[in-house]
Amino acid sequence: MLSSALPITVNTESGEVRSHVSAEELAGVVARLGGEGDRFAVVERIERAAADAEGGQDHYIQTWHEDGGPYEVEYREGTAERHFGVRMESAGEVTAVFVAWARGEEGWADGYAWEQVRFPEEEGEDAAEPDPELLAEAEAEAGRLIRCGFGTAEEITEAVSDHFHADGATPLSVPAARRIVRRLWRERLAEQEGWPEVTDADRVAEAFAALNGSGVTARMHFACCGNCAFTEIGGEAAEGDHGFVFFYHDDTRHAADGGGLLLTYGAHEDEGDQKEASAAVGQEVVAALTAAGLSSKWDGDPDRAIRVEPLEWRRRLPAA
Repeated sequence: MLSSALPITVNTESGEVRSHVSAEELAGVVARLGGEGDRFAVVERIERAAADAEGGQDHYIQTWHEDGGPYEVEYREGTAERHFGVRMESAGEVTAVFVAWARGEEGWADGYAWEQVRFPEEEGEDAAEPDPELLAEAEAEAGRLIRCGFGTAEEITEAVSDHFHADGATPLSVPAARRIVRRLWRERLAEQEGWPEVTDADRVAEAFAALNGSGVTARMHFACCGNCAFTEIGGEAAEGDHGFVFFYHDDTRHAADGGGLLLTYGAHEDEGDQKEASAAVGQEVVAALTAAGLSSKWDGDPDRAIRVEPLEWRRRLPAA
């Protein structure tokens, strides 16, 4: 019932995002945890999460559970110095604490021997914060990579830190990058809750799956650049594949930034009329896009890329 809904958002390892759940629904989420790909849940108060997004802090409660083991429960009140944990034995215990925390009940943490969670030294927050301009650039880079939808949170964390690498070092530590990515990751998961069941990114994946099944080597977010993609695509071909299509990392970024998606295509073999063979592959690609419900722009010239537009790139984040 709406009246019993808790003012929280629940994010799980499986990628599920649910807001305003009831205590009973929250209990169901906690009780099911334990299997591969579904071992943790993070709960945030909705109003608090919005403030955290502005202030760069974190307030949440979370649990990790593997089948047959205890529940590792932690909560954070702003910074790493206010991050505490305890071990619980049952889903019922965890749910009761989560519900009391969600409601802001006085003494919700009483009765348990909470201990401060000690992070490795490099994860502490004692070091001076990076320059504000650097942080703004890091946040923009992290947001762009998250919108692309292909990297895990940890992969994006490493990429954001490496983005500033120069002269053998980076001014943005991995822990600092991780704090940025975690916040933006949770925001993106919350956004996903309002997406339609099938997005344009899903339709692109559907078209590529169909092409892979019809003799066209189709790869999404493939290689760092066009030159590398051309070099590597032949090694991806299955026996009997006659053509290929791909978009590489910068193509994904362009789509995630609101532009169309450029697709590069061609024929695998150099025999006969190469342009004619490549044009035939281009026609197959356009047909697959159309069948998936997407529009594309291409004049039939095999020397020109196929542009998928209009396109709203909304690719759901990977589960882990």
